[in-house]
Amino acid sequence: MPNEQNLIQECPFCKKGSINITVIPSYYEMTVSRISSGTKRIPRYHEERIIVHSDCPACGKPKREIKEALERGTEDSKSHEDRLKRIRDSGLPTRIEE
Repeated sequence: MPNEQNLIQECPFCKKGSINITVIPSYYEMTVSRISSGTKRIPRYHEERIIVHSDCPACGKPKREIKEALERGTEDSKSHEDRLKRIRDSGLPTRIEE
């Protein structure tokens, strides 16, 4: 098991309340499969996990919504120029011409 980090994060919605979270980074774990012909080790990948321990005391958002916002990021965190730059870099057209 990797090192867990206990952090105090500000609420992604109101930016006022402080929330206790635990971040478990991604890691590989070897599982063992035993059969009559021998053993086989299988690597298993675990994604990064965020555990939210409390609701926001300022705005009252529940733990589930805070966890989703921390995992995917809020729309306010990405500016319009950053989104346009990402779209241009991926090769998608930014204007539709006839």
